[in-house]
Amino acid sequence: MLCEMAKRRKQFQPRSGVEKAFGEVMRTTREELGMSQMGLHVRTGLDRTFISDLERGVQCPSLRTIFRVAKGLNLTPNNLVRRTAESPHFVFPADEDGA
Repeated sequence: MLCEMAKRRKQFQPRSGVEKAFGEVMRTTREELGMSQMGLHVRTGLDRTFISDLERGVQCPSLRTIFRVAKGLNLTPNNLVRRTAESPHFVFPADEDGA
């Protein structure tokens, strides 16, 4: 009997937004340091696939994750967040009133 392969859910790849901006800053900084995703995993303890998801903007980092990533990239959390806000991919999230 043939096994049916589970249908893979297509992941949404954002083109802009806070998550996309954070991921781009994270990836760019990591690459500037000559570090692989596995190297960042070793420095932060974050799963390599989670690092990949963060860099693609698929996952939203928690405050704890922001601090861990910043330390792993030799940045202050403030610098990491500032660079995220300055990214061309950054779009400020709308509040509940749509403003």
